[in-house]
Amino acid sequence: MRRLATILLLLLSAGLQAQSFSFGNETLTYSIRHNLFPGNIGTMTYQTVDAGANWQVDATLNASVGGFYTLDCSYGSVFRKDAALTPVSATRSQTEKKYWAKGLYEWLAPGEVHMDITKSSRPHRDEVLSWEGTVRDLLGMIWWLRTLDYDQASLETGPNALLIDHDALPVTIASYKKKNIKHKGQSVPVIEVTLSQEGKEALHLTLSDDEIRQPLRFSIGLPFGTIKGTLK
Repeated sequence: MRRLATILLLLLSAGLQAQSFSFGNETLTYSIRHNLFPGNIGTMTYQTVDAGANWQVDATLNASVGGFYTLDCSYGSVFRKDAALTPVSATRSQTEKKYWAKGLYEWLAPGEVHMDITKSSRPHRDEVLSWEGTVRDLLGMIWWLRTLDYDQASLETGPNALLIDHDALPVTIASYKKKNIKHKGQSVPVIEVTLSQEGKEALHLTLSDDEIRQPLRFSIGLPFGTIKGTLK
């Protein structure tokens, strides 16, 4: 479960064109569940701040499974106020009992990232990762996905990748559709997006179909079960 926090944030996208989107200061808190354990196992909170020329998004995750496993993580992401939400920098800090990891990522170009990573269990890494396409950190991917134009007749995919730890994982949007769901006792129009990696479903995301595009729910398939998050 070492990568639980990382996988929880897998909200990715392919090469769609961005549309007008109402960004603003906001706080989103989710209840986190796992299908193999009863009840909630923790919470995840996002905070978005207008930082002048950039947006700053921070996230914290706190989870506990059966009283024998705890996980505390913090993430930070800075991206520009342009149509592509071009990534600028990111940070990651994770503590899992005796295991800890810290990472600093700085974008030299959209597909070129300088990584400075320290872990309790591995040697320090200081290197540049290059990718032919767009590499985004986890939080940057989430907010970019919220800007995309889902009224297009078809998807235009491209070489997109998610930055996880010290690697980039290629991802695509497998499908999306608009529908209505019950949320907090009301019928709400939403956009459901399914993301895939190497032909396998990685995440199912439900966005509100409005100018805010809040992630209302997500479901992520893991090797040891399924993680679900619901906006409080």
